[in-house]
Amino acid sequence: MTRAAGAGAVALLAVLLPAFLSGCTVDGAGAAKPSASSSTDAAPHGPAIRVVSPEGAVHLGDEVRVVIRATDDGAPLATRDATFEVVSGPATYPGGFETSATDSDGVASSLGLHPDGPGRVTIRVAVGTISSDLTIEVAAS
Repeated sequence: MTRAAGAGAVALLAVLLPAFLSGCTVDGAGAAKPSASSSTDAAPHGPAIRVVSPEGAVHLGDEVRVVIRATDDGAPLATRDATFEVVSGPATYPGGFETSATDSDGVASSLGLHPDGPGRVTIRVAVGTISSDLTIEVAAS
């Protein structure tokens, strides 16, 4: 590899790497929102996993439904396996994780999240080779 080709590869990685590492953060009390780098106002570039729900506060004892939309350059990643697993925080999935398939719009949902107590819960969502972390706040009931 020539020095120019090596520099080009490094520049390409610098552009693509943030797209693979974008995630979600909590905005306010229990509201899960895409991070600024994955805002729905930005033009879609590369693969992305975006949060559809939850949008509001999540309370201990509530049924927690996590809904995501997976895309690549804005096109839905349809009929793909989506895996949801708790990375940290006071919640569990029966069996340690949950898997569902994306629909024709790239949307998949998880219905089996069980909060064990109040606090921040980080869930890793993987669709194919891409993944993103979602953080939700579980408030005491």
